[in-house]
Amino acid sequence: MKKDEFYRNTVLFMAASFLTSILNYSFYPIMGHLIGVTGYGELQLITSFLLQITTLFIGLNLISINIVVNHDESEVMTLMAALQKAVFWLIFVICLVLVAASGFLRNFFQFSSAYPFIILTVCLLVDAVAVFWTGYLQGKKDFRSLSVYMILTGVTKIFFAVIFVWLGFGVTGGVLGIGVGLAVSLAALRFITKHPLPSLRSTMTLPSKSETKLIKSHLGYIAEVVITLLIMTLLLSLDTFFVKHFFPPEVAGQYAGIATIARIVFYASAPVVSVMLPAITLRNPEASKNAYLRTVGLTVLICSVGVLVFSIFPSQITNLLLGSGFDQSASLLPRLAVLSALVAILNVIVNYLLALRDRFALVVTLGGLIISFILLLGHHESVKDIVSSVSIGVISIILLYLFTPHRWRGYRPDMV
Repeated sequence: MKKDEFYRNTVLFMAASFLTSILNYSFYPIMGHLIGVTGYGELQLITSFLLQITTLFIGLNLISINIVVNHDESEVMTLMAALQKAVFWLIFVICLVLVAASGFLRNFFQFSSAYPFIILTVCLLVDAVAVFWTGYLQGKKDFRSLSVYMILTGVTKIFFAVIFVWLGFGVTGGVLGIGVGLAVSLAALRFITKHPLPSLRSTMTLPSKSETKLIKSHLGYIAEVVITLLIMTLLLSLDTFFVKHFFPPEVAGQYAGIATIARIVFYASAPVVSVMLPAITLRNPEASKNAYLRTVGLTVLICSVGVLVFSIFPSQITNLLLGSGFDQSASLLPRLAVLSALVAILNVIVNYLLALRDRFALVVTLGGLIISFILLLGHHESVKDIVSSVSIGVISIILLYLFTPHRWRGYRPDMV
């Protein structure tokens, strides 16, 4: 990929992502005003839970891009069709388990109803299809269609969630609005793009023997990507889970609101990683490394601006986005913004290693999770202790990556 094309796609996708982020984050204060602090805490945990499960989809998105940029078109469509079938039925089974466990989850997280966990299955089934369509378009560098799709998703999610909450469905209505918005946007994507998308009808059939054999040949890499990104996503929400479990619902709701604002730093830099992935190819090591370095630089710049703004105006930003009900926790915003920035930098490193099929990505993420978890078990007396514990864990693993000799990382010799 040429340098000017990289920056052009970055600007386009970042602009669309910025607008989508405004829409996505507007969703939370709108819901906060409609369902109250306690209800907001429940909804935010559901969206975090969705984030954990959809890590499978994020991993498959990365795999789809990797397949597109490293294989011929005929191989791409065959493998994508096989994976789409397998993933749909896997998610179907996960949905059945989620429904069966909804009562337990309701009690463990102190929810007022189990229905939000049940309705969550709608989101998962739609995402099972969306991941391959968007991954294919990303691999083809069709960022125009992806940008329109993202914006449409943000709009429809708010529209349907407000309607369902207004009709009296509460937190359940907010989750249902997310699912319906995703479904409508996905249906529109087929008309937005000029590229042929993987068949939806064939998804409803089980994989053939030849397709199963094809999937098995890539199973090791698939498992590595999914596990690594699952751990990565857990790191992003680990603090929220600990606060929700160890503190009263009111405190957890306050914390969830501030954490949502702080994650703007992470999600503002995420589009740069999305543009980087199609540029990372085993066929051109030098171009891949250059794309990675540009991505690191842009990520550090974006995160630095975000941390600075949130540190100077924590109360004003909290009041603007969430209302005066969250003012007492606004002082946490600078700390949480720093944590989000650290996770964003780690995210660039991990995605680069995964795109190179480097197993050191799993070492990095697992190490960060273990260190953070151990620190959290010993230091969770206050919410500030929880933030500090996760931050130290992420810093430790970034330093481990930076100071580990190349020959120990599992790099291909031509990739360093």
